[in-house]
Amino acid sequence: MKTTDVIRRAGRNLRQAKARTILTSLAIGVGAFTIALAMAAGNGGRSYLDSVVSGAGDLRTIQVSPKFDTDPNADTKPKKVGAEEAPTSPSASTIRELTPKDRSKIAAIDGVEKVSPVFGVEAQAVEANGSDKYQGQVKVQYDGTAIDLTAGKLGSNNEILPGQIVLPHVYLDSFGFKNAETALDKTVTVTFANAFGGTFTKEFKIVAVDAKPTSPLAFYNNEFRISNKDGEEIAKMQRPEGAPEGYYAFMVTARQGVNVDTVKQKILDAGSFSAMTFAEMRTSIMQMVNIVQYGLMGFGALAILASIFGIINTQYISVLERTQQIGLMKALGMRRRDVSRLFRYEAAWIGFLGGVIGVVLAFLVTLLNPVITGAFDLESGTELLQMDWLMSAVLVVGLMLIAIISGYFPSRKAAKLDPIEALRTE
Repeated sequence: MKTTDVIRRAGRNLRQAKARTILTSLAIGVGAFTIALAMAAGNGGRSYLDSVVSGAGDLRTIQVSPKFDTDPNADTKPKKVGAEEAPTSPSASTIRELTPKDRSKIAAIDGVEKVSPVFGVEAQAVEANGSDKYQGQVKVQYDGTAIDLTAGKLGSNNEILPGQIVLPHVYLDSFGFKNAETALDKTVTVTFANAFGGTFTKEFKIVAVDAKPTSPLAFYNNEFRISNKDGEEIAKMQRPEGAPEGYYAFMVTARQGVNVDTVKQKILDAGSFSAMTFAEMRTSIMQMVNIVQYGLMGFGALAILASIFGIINTQYISVLERTQQIGLMKALGMRRRDVSRLFRYEAAWIGFLGGVIGVVLAFLVTLLNPVITGAFDLESGTELLQMDWLMSAVLVVGLMLIAIISGYFPSRKAAKLDPIEALRTE
């Protein structure tokens, strides 16, 4: 008997028991829907976090900080403090700052393009356009860190040049600017405290105005952003007199075409440093998405596991109901192999229908992306659910194979029926 004839007959048999076929397919569809939706959520989540992580820095960037080694033999028991004794932090003396010597050592490593120290600068007041003075935070911007801008533009690799500043959008009204465009090329005067208890001012030209974030995951702060070179200059003036020059960390940029992991390993081998690439940070964040995705897929797998028993039950009932029909087909010359194939193909049809139902339902849910974007106050056009049609097709084929395997024993029972005994069955 031709394969196409067996497939058509299997389809006709299922149509004769529509209710049972639909219910069994829906049972599989629940699992298929959960898995397809989990894959869509994983794709959308990874895509969205990729855009968020890309704003944290270039994937060629390596964050280097002092290595902190814990002494396994150190006494960790509580220590008494005398009445006249000032309490001290037991860990303060063990934390090492990075030094200019460390900076030179890392800069000399083959494959390193640039070493940017991490600075923290404190501003007392900011003013512009003849406005009053306002409190404001100043952040040192590192190349490669993306900024969403309302107006203006930065240099290549998101570079802010010395003397330039990016204005937070919330200061437009306070400084008397009608809109972001009118603020460009204007001067902002920032007052800083120096190391001697006095103050000094520094002027910056506005080259861009940042945009209000549309994502609750953006961790946005209203900060004025300045170049690394300006940050280094200000940090030196704010360092107490006689204090050694030190840094909390370095942002190291690897040269184009150089393997970042190789550069990282060279940094680790060069001294007592700890290092992490932005690619590793990205991987760490993506692991959370993967855990959620695999958890949802696990629930879908449980639903499919439960539906397997439904397929077996459906096929066994079908064999019992069609015993005489099976006997007649075998008496007319239908081979045992063809009888077995008939029931396996019926199971495959059920798996196919269940898979298609689940995938279609998952796709319909993805049409709610605009609603989800609005509910989470995300940027317009963000899609947290993205269908993977190739994997969806693989899912449907996989469910067909699972259904065929589930129908093995019922099809085997049907193939072994004796035609004479089967025809005698009431």
